[in-house]
Amino acid sequence: MTTAANQSLKRVLGGLAEEKLLTAFFIFYKTARIIDRNNPTFQRQGQAFFEQLLAAGRVSGEVAIKIITGRYFVNENMVRFDDTGLSGAASVAREWKSLGVGGVAFSEGISQADVAAFFQFMAAAKPNSENLETLSERLKTQHLTCVRLLSVREKDAAYQLVSEETRRQFRAAARTTFFQAMTVAEKAMADTRDQKTINVSRTKRVIQSLIDHITRDESSLIELTSIKDFDDYTYAHSTNVCVYALTLGIRIGLDRARLSRLGFASLFHDVGKVRLSTDLIRKPGSYDENDWIQMQRHPLLGAKTILRNMKLDAHTARAARGAFEHHINRDYTGYPMLQYRKRPLNLFSRIISIVDTFDALSSGRIYLKQAVPPDETLRKMHFQMNTKFDTLLLKIFNDIIGIFPAGSLVLLTTEEIALVLTNNEADRSRPYVKVVGNRAGLTETPEWADLSQPENAHRKIVRMVDPRRYGLNIKDFVLQD
Repeated sequence: MTTAANQSLKRVLGGLAEEKLLTAFFIFYKTARIIDRNNPTFQRQGQAFFEQLLAAGRVSGEVAIKIITGRYFVNENMVRFDDTGLSGAASVAREWKSLGVGGVAFSEGISQADVAAFFQFMAAAKPNSENLETLSERLKTQHLTCVRLLSVREKDAAYQLVSEETRRQFRAAARTTFFQAMTVAEKAMADTRDQKTINVSRTKRVIQSLIDHITRDESSLIELTSIKDFDDYTYAHSTNVCVYALTLGIRIGLDRARLSRLGFASLFHDVGKVRLSTDLIRKPGSYDENDWIQMQRHPLLGAKTILRNMKLDAHTARAARGAFEHHINRDYTGYPMLQYRKRPLNLFSRIISIVDTFDALSSGRIYLKQAVPPDETLRKMHFQMNTKFDTLLLKIFNDIIGIFPAGSLVLLTTEEIALVLTNNEADRSRPYVKVVGNRAGLTETPEWADLSQPENAHRKIVRMVDPRRYGLNIKDFVLQD
């Protein structure tokens, strides 16, 4: 990676100092709720945060901590940050939302006593009876003029200023993480085929990177799953399923430990296919009855392979069960057939079943030789959900994919072709897009446009575009900024 790329990646993911600042901030915030200001623990954690604040202020003067659409910022830098761990930041974010608070800014020259007074002040805030306005007025009466609460409008305006550059940088980071995961999947399956030891630790590390990225910006990874023409789709499919599964897991509120196990299970859900003939996996024509008999062995082969080739722990146990169950339907049809007592299907298996089916159908590989458009794939799956899929999980997954999935090409009323980048939660019919062509052909410099903004009111999506029909390669648009 070039120096410039490294600098961009650092800006978007935030440095270690910024992560430490956020951790110290939220730990102190949480402590102030339950411990008196004179308590040594309060004073020690206050000192720890103040030192981090001073370090950040040396560079930028005022230091602002903001939560923008679920992402954490220090000034204009997005920070990779786990808000469900020790810091307890997620609970503070929910409280801020109810108060109408978007962040807090500390002025240059603030004292440690001012910091302690502010945290004690916020600890006493009552979300059900106060809001941003009343808190801001009370701050003035406390003479805490060196601290300013940011409104949701203010922090959203700040986000608009940095969003395009931030999104560009985050998409670049997503590509790095995605292809690392694909490399790990390829190496693990090759090692399995050659009876070598699988590097489980490396696999777990890349899954943690995927979790970090999806937590902050799921669309940039979902966009990459739209690329279907990799040389060896097996590894891309495993990575896609992992990305989809983790996104669904985050949406339903799984903690980080369970997300790690879900990611591991989904990445290895098809490992049993390495025990099948390569000619069968890559067969260009339709399967005959014998082909299907062979293919339906892969869940059992996968479970056996995981248990035989990996050290048994929580990750491998869940992965073995996920591999075994991911083609067993909600009504216990599918394969392998269960002859004895039918136990409830594991949550991970139900998740993998949905995302595996979606990626396989929309890719046109192995089971179908002709790809089905994402919207039609979801319609087919909804038609079958009472027998095949967990109804609630499928509905949540439908929300993730959206009306116009990230990575799809759409035709606009302006006769422009655009690549969908990010869904707009408030209005899914008006996503954030990259305009890549018009009646004159492909544009040399793509235009980034938020269709939800007033300046783009004249642009509306007419329909999705099948890139193959026009001789276009979706990869060219997804991998290029």
